[in-house]
Amino acid sequence: MKRITKWYSNRVKGTIPKGCQYCSLGSKLVLFITGECDSNCFYCPLTKEKKGDVVFANEKQIHSFSEAYDEAVMISALGAGITGGDPSTHLNRTMEYLSKFKERFGKEFHCHLYTSYSLSYDDLKALHSAGLDEIRFHPPRLLLTEKIKKSISDAKSLSWKVGFEIPVIPDKQEEIQGIVEFAEKVNLDFVNLNELEITEENLRNLSKLGYHTKANLSAAVKGSEELAIKILKNNRRKRITLHYCSSSYKDNIQLRNRLRRRAKHYALPSDEITDDGLIVRAQIIVKEAKSLLNIKNAMITEFEVPEKYVSLDETNKIILTNWMIAKKLGSDLVKRFKQEISAIHVIHQYPLENGIITYLDPIFEEENN
Repeated sequence: MKRITKWYSNRVKGTIPKGCQYCSLGSKLVLFITGECDSNCFYCPLTKEKKGDVVFANEKQIHSFSEAYDEAVMISALGAGITGGDPSTHLNRTMEYLSKFKERFGKEFHCHLYTSYSLSYDDLKALHSAGLDEIRFHPPRLLLTEKIKKSISDAKSLSWKVGFEIPVIPDKQEEIQGIVEFAEKVNLDFVNLNELEITEENLRNLSKLGYHTKANLSAAVKGSEELAIKILKNNRRKRITLHYCSSSYKDNIQLRNRLRRRAKHYALPSDEITDDGLIVRAQIIVKEAKSLLNIKNAMITEFEVPEKYVSLDETNKIILTNWMIAKKLGSDLVKRFKQEISAIHVIHQYPLENGIITYLDPIFEEENN
């Protein structure tokens, strides 16, 4: 009988899938290959910006492989998780990105893919030949059809890791147990059990069915974690690896570590990086672009700010500097350039261009600005 062990806020019986190990380090590029999918799962969390045929690399919408490659370099990626929508709706694009990643980074660059489709043997073989290391099946609405069983059996005949990744829907114990039984029977490598989450997009559907969050500040559905632990306990004697992945883990570990990796490459010399991987910086917002260079030169020559701590964002008419420098010199800069500066803020921001600002401290703001 295998023990159930704690892994971060998760639980596991067996060996953590390699793709999950890399995700925990924040070293997996999340390649959202398309938002298209016709499985119509009632719990689909897909946001409006990702519906339709769009491609994202992590939090950034992209339009070419070169942009995906740049993002992978930015986080020092050791692999990619290919998701959607369903990547199988655009297999040629999926295989193009997959094969190019392998060409650029080498065959050790670990790639896994999620699909809810019953792929043909030819499609599976093509993905395998393109270098896919791990494939994760998600039976739509947890319905294990004969078609998807056939596809999984075909996948198992190839030399890669094959498993399930499914949401733990609180009143679907019988369906989930059936998936675990099948996985054991055909000797799959793992079953990942994800804590079900309520999002803005699936809120109406889940509320109608009586699903609610387990706490005010949590997106996790009440009863999902309890069922996942029960499934693990009931199947301790089975060979199959069972991995329960909690909602809090995705934000507190996966996302945080990926942001930290990105921040190391993205940060300016004047920036600081928080434990959550956010950039702390000051922005001096000017009224006219022509003021940027004058204020920058004055900061360096008159206020003796090291040149490496003063950067220009000409597009947004902003001077970027260290937050402590802005705190110290803010009032003097406003006196010296009062007619040119409209605001000075200290911000915490996601480490990407025009990244979300999670905190803003106004050192100065022009009245009626």
